[in-house]
Amino acid sequence: MRLTTFTILLFFALKTTAQTSCSAGVHLGIPIIHETLKEGRKYKPYQLLFYYNFANLLKGKKNDLFIYLEPQLVWVHFSPKDKKEWEFGSNLGLEYRLNVSDKTAIIAAIGSGPHFITVETRQQHRGFIFSDNFTAGLHQKLGDSGTNFDLKFRFRHISNLNFAKPNIGIDSWFVIAGITKELKMEN
Repeated sequence: MRLTTFTILLFFALKTTAQTSCSAGVHLGIPIIHETLKEGRKYKPYQLLFYYNFANLLKGKKNDLFIYLEPQLVWVHFSPKDKKEWEFGSNLGLEYRLNVSDKTAIIAAIGSGPHFITVETRQQHRGFIFSDNFTAGLHQKLGDSGTNFDLKFRFRHISNLNFAKPNIGIDSWFVIAGITKELKMEN
């Protein structure tokens, strides 16, 4: 299912015509609910997210439906303290913006993509995984500067499609905050 969703999103991304603007930015994801792994450690992933939306499927409509790309670098901290681990990868997704005013939008997003984790747990094999995300939040334009502030809540599930055992997966909840800048592009 995840591979199919990822393929469909990639197809639409490649087929979508250029728009007059897109946005790019950086977000920081702080874990607020940590899954306790079977071995008794809490899995706390801190995310550095690079955000880029490049196609508005509802261009010219009241609301927006963006295709976005989100490369990620994740530092994993454990409690009790243990060796630090890493995750990295990229998600492709759809972000719907319900524009409640000229400056404010309520957002809902879904994304998935390939990742790599360095940790080996009783729940998840080290190596290739998919990261699935469900996000809701607020998008606020900061004046007429083209700069925007995002505040989001995200549920994330990582697992590897049973390519290797164990594959129970690991779930996390995040608060994500960041800044994006609108970029003008030629048609």
